[in-house]
Amino acid sequence: MDPERDSAVNPVRSVLAAVASGLGIVLIGFGLWALGGAIYFAWSLLREPDRIAYFARYFFETTKIALYLPSGGEGLAHYVAWVAVILLLLVLGKLGFWAVGAGAALMSPRLRG
Repeated sequence: MDPERDSAVNPVRSVLAAVASGLGIVLIGFGLWALGGAIYFAWSLLREPDRIAYFARYFFETTKIALYLPSGGEGLAHYVAWVAVILLLLVLGKLGFWAVGAGAALMSPRLRG
């Protein structure tokens, strides 16, 4: 071990550790925000299931599903909207979980060693 080389590497290592810790905190914050948003939206849909009508109407208008169905597709759009919203909430929850996990890994002192 060369003491001169170690003294030159220590400031670089401490700066990189600080950057990694800062990024870890940001990732944990975004992950918790995403998880909180998914939980809040799911809870609001549980309390007021008619809120899905906005997304169903948007889905119905943008996909032009009425052109392909013989008579009105509002019911089908409503059910597809429920499936789409549930899948989007699952994706949002998983992304939040991954962000928290990655942030925790960056904050881990074992990895910064």
